[in-house]
Amino acid sequence: MRYYKPSEIVTKKHFLVNTIWPIEGSNGNEYSVEMHDKGFTCDCQGFTYRSKCKHTIHVESLLTTDDYPRYDSR
Repeated sequence: MRYYKPSEIVTKKHFLVNTIWPIEGSNGNEYSVEMHDKGFTCDCQGFTYRSKCKHTIHVESLLTTDDYPRYDSR
């Protein structure tokens, strides 16, 4: 299995591991982004090819922005 490993979030033993975010795609399809110990996965076709997609980037931005409960690696 492939994983997207974000640079700002340490996923190993993170309290959100096994959390699944339902993300609506640009065509109205719903995709599931899940956090694992090794990084994020998404069930969209783009992630299958590139191990990274706009859905995983969106979840990463939610966890690292000031407008959302911010993740702090300290």
